[in-house]
Amino acid sequence: MYLPPRDALFASIAAGTWPNIAPFTPVPLDPELFDPGLHWWQYDLLCDVAALFRAGYRRVLLQCPTGGGKTVMALSALMSARRQGLNAQFLVHRKELLKQTSKTFTSAALDHSFVAADFPFDPGAGLLLSGVQTLIKRTRLILPPVLVIIDEAHHAVSNTYAQILEQWPDAFLLLLTATPERLDGRGLEEHADAMVHGPQPRWLIDNGYLSDFDLYAPDIPDFAGVPSTGGEYQPDAAAAVMNKPKLVGNVVEHYLELANGVQGIVFGQNVEHSRKLAEAFNAYGIPAMHVDGKTGTKERDYFDDAFRAGDIRIGCNCDLFAEGYDVPNIGYLGDAGRSKSRIKVKQRHGRPIRYVPGKRAVICDHAGNALPPWLGGQGHGLPDEDYIYSLTGRSKKATTNAGQDATSITQCLSCFRVYPSSAPQCPGCAADRPLQPRVVREVAGKLSKVEREALQRAKTATRKAEESACESYDEFVSLGKARGYEFPAQWAKRQCKFRRIPITSDGDWYREYDAASDYDDVDTPTPRVSDYD
Repeated sequence: MYLPPRDALFASIAAGTWPNIAPFTPVPLDPELFDPGLHWWQYDLLCDVAALFRAGYRRVLLQCPTGGGKTVMALSALMSARRQGLNAQFLVHRKELLKQTSKTFTSAALDHSFVAADFPFDPGAGLLLSGVQTLIKRTRLILPPVLVIIDEAHHAVSNTYAQILEQWPDAFLLLLTATPERLDGRGLEEHADAMVHGPQPRWLIDNGYLSDFDLYAPDIPDFAGVPSTGGEYQPDAAAAVMNKPKLVGNVVEHYLELANGVQGIVFGQNVEHSRKLAEAFNAYGIPAMHVDGKTGTKERDYFDDAFRAGDIRIGCNCDLFAEGYDVPNIGYLGDAGRSKSRIKVKQRHGRPIRYVPGKRAVICDHAGNALPPWLGGQGHGLPDEDYIYSLTGRSKKATTNAGQDATSITQCLSCFRVYPSSAPQCPGCAADRPLQPRVVREVAGKLSKVEREALQRAKTATRKAEESACESYDEFVSLGKARGYEFPAQWAKRQCKFRRIPITSDGDWYREYDAASDYDDVDTPTPRVSDYD
């Protein structure tokens, strides 16, 4: 017996079987109907989604890093629905993704039609590949789907998606994204009921599902005083900073030095900056082309075909290709657009690490997006750093010490190969590991590989210097408050006891001791000046 999902929920509650609604409603994801070609961990992720659907959750978010095969998993989910005779929708937000996804569906013999301008439209098709801008005008012309999958689901916070989904309140909703956050760092809890976490990027690299990379960074461009609009740098003002040649070496010259002949993508600060970068590459005889959201349909189609064929070696843009654009042969990324959005940067830096046997990607961060704030960077980190995402908001690094870099690595001073610091010698040339890794700095416009160990030591040295400069209890309390500690007085007390500094205060800090005494893991009473006499 089949009941619409909403009626099935009410019936299951009345029967005392909620939240297990499987006897009443066909769940579109059936593990027995998944594509047998899935990797084992992809299969497990889809099984987790199916279990949540069976448990009564209607909106499930599947997070998986860029290049982790979200489209392949979506294909299996759609196959499962169609093999049960259930209607389904796959939503994308850009035309380039329509063509790309359609090719994937066609290669798997998955019949589909489109809801998009300039594409064939069959309202009776069981699977529709839809562009959101066209779909919102045609929702009443198509059959209600049982399964809706949203690609790049961090865009689902817009009103356009909300208006579409309001038409199908009983549908199962699967949201796919590598970065389940809004641009301002808020979570997606208003749009999803549960989240399934995929593997971390470094695990995918180590196990051969993503390609490894080298990231190069310049001396950081000075963005002090650059105005912001809506939580992001004002494009023209930021472009004026990025166009100053004294801040970084020439983008094309570093491409020739580090990735000569490799196909790649370059991100500019704004459209005009991207055009100039394309002109510079062409001037050096490197086939390049700029495209943006206002580029004509025929011209964008020409670029897509020529770029995938390898006739165009460098694609220049301003965030057009930051999400979902899948060309596995991309092995170079030039990031010349500073951004406050960690989502944008993570999406950009994930473009070149899609797996190709033997590929080692090159990422040139000319904007300083990856490096930490204490070195003048934007602080978004490296592409393989581990993060734990939450539906409620800003992600936290999956480390025991917040802010600590993931895997400590060292750069060989002889052959410049990067390898784990635990190795006593360079695996490339057998040179002994340097005892003191060099701090990243630009010399004569040259880029240097980012050294995580050096960055962490710089941070630790800064913190130790701040603490060494404190000579009294009150100064430690002020430092704890400046760092945002929840109980700065408790922390200050421990620092003073460790350094044998008398705990006296001109303020009312002792009252804070009493309020926070339950959090004190030291059993001895609070020492006074007399304790040190």
